[in-house]
Amino acid sequence: MIALEFLKLHNQSADNVDIQSSLDNFWGQMQLGLDGKGGMPMIPTYLMNVDRSKIKHGKRILIDAGGTNFRSALGYFDEQGKVVIDNLKKTTMPASDTQLSKAEFYNAIAANIKRLLHEGKDIGFCFSYQVDMDKDLDGKVVMFSKEVKAPEVIGTRVGQETLAACKQYSDEQRSIVILNDTVATLLGGLALNDEPFSAYLGYIYGTGTNVCYIEHTSKITKVKGLPAGKMLVNTECGNFDGFVQGDFDKATIARTAVPDKQLFEKMTSGKYLSDVIYEALCVAERDKVFVGKTHIVPFTLKDVSVFLAEDKFCCEFEAEQDRAFAFEVCVGLIRRAAKMGALVNAALAIASCKDKTLPVAIVAEGTTFNKLPYYRDFFEMYLNEILGKRGIKYKILQGEDLNLVGTLMATMAL
Repeated sequence: MIALEFLKLHNQSADNVDIQSSLDNFWGQMQLGLDGKGGMPMIPTYLMNVDRSKIKHGKRILIDAGGTNFRSALGYFDEQGKVVIDNLKKTTMPASDTQLSKAEFYNAIAANIKRLLHEGKDIGFCFSYQVDMDKDLDGKVVMFSKEVKAPEVIGTRVGQETLAACKQYSDEQRSIVILNDTVATLLGGLALNDEPFSAYLGYIYGTGTNVCYIEHTSKITKVKGLPAGKMLVNTECGNFDGFVQGDFDKATIARTAVPDKQLFEKMTSGKYLSDVIYEALCVAERDKVFVGKTHIVPFTLKDVSVFLAEDKFCCEFEAEQDRAFAFEVCVGLIRRAAKMGALVNAALAIASCKDKTLPVAIVAEGTTFNKLPYYRDFFEMYLNEILGKRGIKYKILQGEDLNLVGTLMATMAL
């Protein structure tokens, strides 16, 4: 059996993902979210009309709490308006290795930025998990994804608790803005590029996946009394459940801590894609698809990358035919993930592009996006197919420390 037939048999091929029905489904869930219904949150950030004209001087404390890493730094704009990121430190995300209480979680955050508290004042906090934002730019944690273990933190206000924990090291009165990593990515791309675009998207494809875009406040009907203008909206599209799950998706999702949440993320993102591939190879072994002896062992997405780039793999295949089959299964499942990622970005590009003479900026960030072989090639192939038919151009923007730069931009709203 060839790999494509195997994947189609288990509903795991890119060909099993229908473009038009997926777009229609996403737009429907997107509108429901803006109306305050459905499963895709479409979270208003209350960050409006943030651009380089709003630049203020002075050092800010920047925090980037990602799926794997926790980074902190000082950030400011110099006299020429260029971004400076200083005193950068990277460590492990609190509660990613072991469960923490509420106090332990926020104390870990405060301890990580202790060194910065006497150099910077206001804080920008890029928090890469679902938060229900408030008009004061703080927000309550709705849920954790990426297997972070801090259940007592759910329902707490991130900014308020962070400032309170910092009091043990400094009595300085501070303001804080909370934003999602996709929001920070979008703002980072906006800050570092002067080229005109018809619309901006912030796309994360790393440990998790999500997209942010800019929406007219008149369409955010679930919030009453918003001023006229454009607001950044965090879609939290990792919650999108409109893609049909294949057999390997279902098995992977069933093993996660919260199997009824973050379905799109668990079908495609860096945290879970290796599990989907592992499940595929285990099923192939169980069903005697391989012609020779095999030894399938658990592996990471980094192992998959090495396999595809260097032909070195921790799994063993007696027959070269089986090794080639495993290679094509990996490529096929990456292609499917890239098609779904492209569909989500295309849906938002189509919804927000109002001037087809200018390209849509897709500000892309994430280790998996940048390092997983074949992903970006397939992602752009499907974007070209979907957007090209509609006369929409796009450009992928990237840059150094986009999350931190965008977090600095967000503090301009304080």
